[in-house]
Amino acid sequence: KKLLLIGLFVVSLIAKESFETNEIKVEGNVLNKLILNVKALQTMNSFTTDSSPLICKSGGTKENVKSYEGVRLQDILNKAQVEINHKSDFNKLYIVARGADGYTVLFSYQEIFNTKNGKNIIVFYKKNGEFLNSKQGKIGLISMSDIHNGPRHIKWLDSIYVSKLK
Repeated sequence: KKLLLIGLFVVSLIAKESFETNEIKVEGNVLNKLILNVKALQTMNSFTTDSSPLICKSGGTKENVKSYEGVRLQDILNKAQVEINHKSDFNKLYIVARGADGYTVLFSYQEIFNTKNGKNIIVFYKKNGEFLNSKQGKIGLISMSDIHNGPRHIKWLDSIYVSKLK
């Protein structure tokens, strides 16, 4: 009986790891706050990546992905119009991307708009040519140019927040 109860408890914990996100909010230091679902993302400039392994922090390959399809984070931020009041703001702005499970990654404004890496930060809704299902969150984010891209891969993306250091 105890084993059955423990088994049910473990299954319930695993089941709670599935978060469904149907939209992302773009807020903070932006002139246009956005709420984007998959259909809204599909109306924007689409970007499809090449084949790439998903590499965790330890250097191990978690998965070989044929492609991600979505929108560059740059394009989403341009649509939201990041608020810049002074030229020094460029060096103070940072972007926090967060999943519904609380997983968070950080980017600087300069990294997104002033490095080659910025062209390969993707908010995606398709993986391997298929739309993400609800267990995958329907919307995700990955920084493809990172050597270990797993740590900046978000399942269940639900918000992008622009902030500025004081």
